[in-house]
Amino acid sequence: MPNTHPTEGELAILRVLWAHRAPMTVREVHAELSRGKDTAYTTVLKMLTIMADKGLVQRDESERSHTYLPVHAEPVVQ
Repeated sequence: MPNTHPTEGELAILRVLWAHRAPMTVREVHAELSRGKDTAYTTVLKMLTIMADKGLVQRDESERSHTYLPVHAEPVVQ
């Protein structure tokens, strides 16, 4: 169980990652979030960085484009 509860913005990103069920780049997460509301790419990047620091997502830096995966399953966080 995460020791920090995700904010609404973080939950929105987690929902995108949970629905995709595979590692996603910042660009992919941004494209998905932008369908619902206008969101800046830099905002998504900053939030994913913070979420990685909080232990909400795992960042894979092995490729040029870093990818992100949720650490916890949706039922655990909700």
